[in-house]
Amino acid sequence: MRLSLHTGVTSLYNEGVKTRNMQTIFIGILTVLAVGAVLHLLKNVFIPLVIAALLSLMLSPLVNRMQRLKIPRIIGVIFVMAALIVLLYVVGRLFYSSLRTFTQVYGAYQFRFVSILEQLWLRWDIPAEYFPQLGWTRGLIDRLVAITGTFVSAGSYLGLVLLFLIFMLAENALSWRKFRRAFPRKVSIQVGRAVADVTQQVARYLTVKTLISAVTGILVWLTLSLIGQDLAPLWGLLAFLLNYIPNLGSFFIMAATMTLGLIQFYPEWNRVAAVWITMPMIQIIMGNILDPQLQGDQLDLSPLVILISLVVWGWIWGVTGMFLAVPLTVGLKIILAHIHSLKPVAVMMGSGKMSRSFRRQWRRSGGKDKGKAEEMPTDAESGDASPDNQ
Repeated sequence: MRLSLHTGVTSLYNEGVKTRNMQTIFIGILTVLAVGAVLHLLKNVFIPLVIAALLSLMLSPLVNRMQRLKIPRIIGVIFVMAALIVLLYVVGRLFYSSLRTFTQVYGAYQFRFVSILEQLWLRWDIPAEYFPQLGWTRGLIDRLVAITGTFVSAGSYLGLVLLFLIFMLAENALSWRKFRRAFPRKVSIQVGRAVADVTQQVARYLTVKTLISAVTGILVWLTLSLIGQDLAPLWGLLAFLLNYIPNLGSFFIMAATMTLGLIQFYPEWNRVAAVWITMPMIQIIMGNILDPQLQGDQLDLSPLVILISLVVWGWIWGVTGMFLAVPLTVGLKIILAHIHSLKPVAVMMGSGKMSRSFRRQWRRSGGKDKGKAEEMPTDAESGDASPDNQ
C-alpha cells in the first residue's frame, strides 16, 4: 500500500515537472516571436541604434587611445566623427555615381545579351519556341532607378545613426563604474565580464571583417580594371559591402561580375576566362582561407546557425538585417555562454570545432581521471582547423 502511494506521488510529480517544462518552452517561443514582432515594427528606431552601437564598438578604442594621449574625449569624438563623415561621403558619392552609370548602360548590356542568345540559338539550331522570355529584365532597370532615387533619402536615416553614435562615443555607456553601482558585487562582476567579452569579440569580428572586406573590394576593383571590365569601381564597392553577408554576398558578386563579363567580352574568351577565374579565386582566398585564419575560433558559428540568422534577421529588418545578422548572432552566442543554464545552447550554436584553450582545460580536468584523459580526441579527430593549432 505504501509503495503504491509513493509510486503515485512520484508519477504525479513527474507529470507536473513535464507540464512546467512544456509551459516554459511555450512561453519562451511566444517571447521570441513577440520580440521579433516588436523589432520588426520599430525597425526605424532599432536599426539606427544597432548600427550606431556596432560602430561605437569599432571606434571607441580609437577614442580611448586618444584620451590616454591627453587629448580631451570630446575632441577625439569630433575628430573620429569628422573622419567617418568624410569617408561616408566619398563612399556614397562613388556608389551613387556608379549606380547611375550602370542604369545608363544597362540597355546596351540587355541588347548585347539578347544578341548573344540569338547567335547561340542559330549556331546550335535550337527551335525558336525555346528562346527564353526576358520580360524580367525590363523590370530590373525600374528597380535600379528606384534604388538610385531612394539612395539620397537615406541621408535622414544616416543622420540618426550618427546622432546615436556621437552620444555613445561621448560617454562610456558600458563602464565598470555603472555596473558596480547598478548591481551587487558578484552580479556586477558577472555582467561586466559578459559585456566586456561581447564588446571585445564583436569589435574584433567587425574590425577583421572590415579589413577583409576592404582588401576584397580593392582586389576586385583592380582586377576588373586590369581586365578592362566596365564599372570596376562599382563592383569593388559592392564586393566590400556585400562581404558582410556571409556566402550570399560573395556569391552575388561572383555571379554578377562573371555574367556581365561574359556579356561584355564575348567572344573574347581570354578576357572571359580571366574574369571567370579571378573572381572565384579572390572570394575563396579572402573568404575561405584568410578570414577564418584571422578570426580564429573565438567567434565560431555553425553554418546552419549563420543561415538561420540571415533568414530571421532578413525577415525582421530586410536587407539591413542580413548585414547585421552575424555580429548580432555572435553577441547572442557569447551572452548565452556566460549564462550557466543556457551554455549548452551556445555550444550547439558553434560548428563543433574544439579550440586549443578548451582542449587545455579538458586535459587539466582529465589529469585527475586518466580514463577521461584517454578519451581526449586528437586534432585530426576533432577536425580543429583553428590558427592556434598551426
